Amino acid sequence: MRDQKEIDFSAKFINIALSLIVVFLVVWVLYIGRSIILPFLIALFLGFILDPIVQFFTRHKIPLFLAVLITLILSFVILYLLGLLVYANVQMFVDQFPRYQERMIQSIDNFLMNFNQLLSQSKYQVYLDRSTWKQIDWISAIKNLNITEGVLNSVGTFLTFLFKTVIVIIFLAYFLMGKRNIDVKIRLAFDHTQAERIISILNSVTTQVQRYLGAKTVVSFLTGGISILIFLAFGLDFAIFWGFLIFLFNYIPNIGSIIASLLPVIFSLVQFGSFSKAFWMLLALAVLQTTMGNLVEPRLMGRTLNLSPLMVIISLIFWGYLWGVAGMILAVPILATLTIIFENVPELRFLSVFLRGKPK
Repeated sequence: MRDQKEIDFSAKFINIALSLIVVFLVVWVLYIGRSIILPFLIALFLGFILDPIVQFFTRHKIPLFLAVLITLILSFVILYLLGLLVYANVQMFVDQFPRYQERMIQSIDNFLMNFNQLLSQSKYQVYLDRSTWKQIDWISAIKNLNITEGVLNSVGTFLTFLFKTVIVIIFLAYFLMGKRNIDVKIRLAFDHTQAERIISILNSVTTQVQRYLGAKTVVSFLTGGISILIFLAFGLDFAIFWGFLIFLFNYIPNIGSIIASLLPVIFSLVQFGSFSKAFWMLLALAVLQTTMGNLVEPRLMGRTLNLSPLMVIISLIFWGYLWGVAGMILAVPILATLTIIFENVPELRFLSVFLRGKPK
């Protein structure tokens, strides 16, 4: 009896150890193979958004190949123009950075003068160490900022962007063309009961993720467009670039819209040197984000993705660590897909309970 317990314990220990090794290997493969896996997932991400367009063309008696070709051409043109716009704005910012650097130095210099006057008053000397503050050479720190190298290293060359776009388009073409035959292939590969179960899972994943991405795209587009109008009204430089950034970051739940809204506000402090203008811009963006997040988005999206906020945050951290901003954008669709799959597999259904939000 004791030997049997020892055998059971050893078997459980081996299973746990093997599971941990498998998890580690999967994470390692996801990180090492990100140059191939990430374009594939981005293509899948775009495929969910663009598939309704292909369906629209096919419903109007346009052959599938031609419908996919038209959709891909439109996608490539849009991606190319957006990439060109973003890269041009980044290059313009890099070229004009010395002018903004001078404004930053002047603003810091004025702030230090006022702060030193504040420190000279005896009633503040108890709380602030003036000698320590003066040892920090803030002006030299700003002057030594190598913003050109940092920005260009982050963005990369436009040729690299174009190459990655072509890879995504190729994956996207295979996805849109092959999606129509997936049901037939599944029925040929599995018995009737198992095939119908797999098809049901795929249809559920497609419907919910497609609805989420469609609604999120509409809301992000409206938010980015209205943000551009706000920036133009305030006279902010690179208004289109900041609007595109808000559109892109809006796919990242909870924190994405906050980060994307704060960046142009901080930039306005450098451009205008006015706290009042930055405050009113921040207020306008806050009203816009609140309206879109609490009124428009729930009406479009409904309750299609009842995900746990904690799991969303963990997913954002995990995929953001592996793949950066692109991983954070893909985090929620990946989490939703896993949740739907777990719900339809009896052995894994307990995991979906923890991934879901409030129990229905």
